Amino acid sequence: MKQNFFSTLTPDIIIDCAESFSGLRFDGTIVPYNSYVNRVFGLTADDGSEYVIKFYRPGRWTREGIEEEHTFLSDCVQSEVPAVPPLGDQTQTGETVGTFNAGGLPVYYALFARLRARTFDIYTEEDWIRTGRAVARMHLAGQKRTAPHRLQCTPQQTTIPYINALLEQNLVTPVLQREFTGVCSSALDYVLDAYASVFGEADENGIYDNAGFSRIHGDCHRGNILEHGATAESSVSSITFIDFDDMMNGPAVQDLWLLLPGYKSGSEREIELLLNGYEEFIRPDETQVCAGSCFSPPDVRRQLRLVEPLRFMRMIYFLSWTAAQYNDEGFSARYPEWGCKAFWETEIEDLRTQLSVLEDEYSQAAR
Repeated sequence: MKQNFFSTLTPDIIIDCAESFSGLRFDGTIVPYNSYVNRVFGLTADDGSEYVIKFYRPGRWTREGIEEEHTFLSDCVQSEVPAVPPLGDQTQTGETVGTFNAGGLPVYYALFARLRARTFDIYTEEDWIRTGRAVARMHLAGQKRTAPHRLQCTPQQTTIPYINALLEQNLVTPVLQREFTGVCSSALDYVLDAYASVFGEADENGIYDNAGFSRIHGDCHRGNILEHGATAESSVSSITFIDFDDMMNGPAVQDLWLLLPGYKSGSEREIELLLNGYEEFIRPDETQVCAGSCFSPPDVRRQLRLVEPLRFMRMIYFLSWTAAQYNDEGFSARYPEWGCKAFWETEIEDLRTQLSVLEDEYSQAAR
């Protein structure tokens, strides 16, 4: 049965949510943005100022988890890290999460000022270094506090449950389930070995020592870094991080490897430039002071062992991300081939290719 969590999001409801939450008046202009898990719309206030309202997919995050995303954004802004925080509501408490009822189901939303900018294209050596600096500053802000309602970026908390869910929901073509299970099982052996080599063994609940993890963006690809402020007189611009929806507790390298142009083995130059910028702010041999307390900074060079395992985890995450929308109205129109035999044959072949990368990397490390 097809479902539509956002069927009640009529223009009147969208405007009413924005106005009742913020106390602003809007002119009725609504621009839908591409966001299939959540629903995101551009709005214009009567005074001409522009905003973005994001309705979170029900059941994906708890209210506490969304508040932790917003707290991270606030910590970034207070640390002068370029990010766009949510607006507070009209109350003195300044709540950043609004709620409306959709057929008995709470739908959470948040309002943000719109940033007019373009995607940051990383071309020059200085671009790579600047990006490394910006990520490091974001990670310093991430060390200010924990996020107990967010996932740990580990195979035990994300990848393994996602694989199991795909199989339990019979989304993988039946004749290909054994092949899918086999390639995932083999890859997970290498992923778990890599995590153990960096963080030690997980406990009986699959949780690693929290000292190796902190709040990170989690989805720090180039599309989530915007550039703005350059003029004809000056080529210097500002870069701003957006879309913290996938914020998690994880290894620092997760926010770096997604920026690479390809596999780790072919990205040595870009990795070194990123780390040159990153280590201007965070060095593993220097204790940092953050929010009045000391912490041991991550050894990102050691974490490079995780790049290709994280790529495999990302591939499974993307399958899970699209599968979560499988029963949504309109999903088949957006992804007409999703779930057919040919689709899974292609996905399994891609996973097998990544398994080969993991095998080669493991063999080289063992020499």
